[in-house]
Amino acid sequence: MKLRNWKNSVKAIIFDLDDTIYEETKFVESGFRAVSSYAEKQLGIGKKKFFGALKNSLEKDGRGHTFDIVLKNYNCYNKGLVNKLVRIYRTHKPKIKPSPGVMTTLQILKNKFLLGIITDGMGSVQRNKVKSLNIEKLFDLIVYSDDLGKDNYKPNKYPYEKMLKQLGVSAKEAIYVGDNPYKDFIGAKKIGFKTIRVLKGQYKNIKIDKDHEADCSIKKINELLELLGNLTDK
Repeated sequence: MKLRNWKNSVKAIIFDLDDTIYEETKFVESGFRAVSSYAEKQLGIGKKKFFGALKNSLEKDGRGHTFDIVLKNYNCYNKGLVNKLVRIYRTHKPKIKPSPGVMTTLQILKNKFLLGIITDGMGSVQRNKVKSLNIEKLFDLIVYSDDLGKDNYKPNKYPYEKMLKQLGVSAKEAIYVGDNPYKDFIGAKKIGFKTIRVLKGQYKNIKIDKDHEADCSIKKINELLELLGNLTDK
């Protein structure tokens, strides 16, 4: 699908970060490896075994209490140790990189549009991800919604409105690209953004009502170039 009518009206393209610019599972695995190295040194548990236990727990029990569960299984649980592992996970230097095709696509788009990111999550963690991905120079503005207060996380309209105000464009002149239909597009659509969903990550197979869904979808970020027409034309 080529929405060529978008090409002449769009001035800014705003992206989600996790599972849009890069694969979030890679960050999780990177954090698990950092935690597992600590477990080997301090608890005497082989890092490969501990890493495997963390991954198995995540797949079986979901997110939220992975460290608690694994430590209990190894009979070394205490709240202070859980807090230590959480700190290691959040503050480690992640070994992550943009998904295939993302950097080339961003470099092409940068020549035609203003680019931004709106991302939820602990501000220090998200900044650490952006630094490790080495993408900050490609964006005109990054809005960390944690800086605005947790009440202003997506789907709240405020981060989108802040982005527009600081870039100096209207919602009708902007596209929001994200992966999570439960929160990424609600606030954006309410104020008039065009929206594109990347079918990646844990939500890729979710089908949802029109109020939550984006205007259209793509499987990979580089399909934006096809969607908007040949942007390399002068």
